[in-house]
Amino acid sequence: MNLYLIRHGDAEKASLSKSDSERELTSKGKVSIKKAAEGWKRTIKSFDIIASSPLIRAVQTAEIIADVFDYSKKIITDKRITIGNKPNDVIDFIRSFDVENIAIVGHEPDMSNNLSAFTSSAGMYLEFKKGTIAKISFEGKIRLSAGTLEFLIPLKVFE
Repeated sequence: MNLYLIRHGDAEKASLSKSDSERELTSKGKVSIKKAAEGWKRTIKSFDIIASSPLIRAVQTAEIIADVFDYSKKIITDKRITIGNKPNDVIDFIRSFDVENIAIVGHEPDMSNNLSAFTSSAGMYLEFKKGTIAKISFEGKIRLSAGTLEFLIPLKVFE
C-alpha cells in the first residue's frame, strides 16, 4: 500500500473576519499546487482515493490535484484527517478502504507527525512545508513504524 501525504498550498492569512476553516488558497497557492501536481504526475500514475481534511484550503488543494490527475471520483472529506488528527485516526480512516494508492491532503503539524509515526519508532523531525508531498510505502496494511519513506518533495522543486 502506498500513502501520499500532501500539505495544502499557500492559504490566506488568519484574520478575525474569517474562521480558520474558511481560509482559502491564495492565487499563488493555486498556481503552485497545479505546477507541483503536474510534476508529481511524471512519477505517480494515479490515486485510487484522494481524501482531504474538510477545511477549504485542503479541499481546494485536493480539487486541483484531482483535476491534474484526471481523477473522476468524489474527493472524500473526513474529520479523522482534519487539523489535530493522530496517526491512529489516519490508520482507522485508511483501513476503511481496500485500495493500493491513497492521497491525503492535510495540515501541519499533522503531516510531519504522521510521517514520523508511520516510518520511525524513535520519532523524527522534518519540515513539511506547504505543497510538499511524501510517499510512504507499506508491505500489506498500514501500521505504525512499518512504512518506508520513498520520497519527500517540497513545492519549491516545481517553482
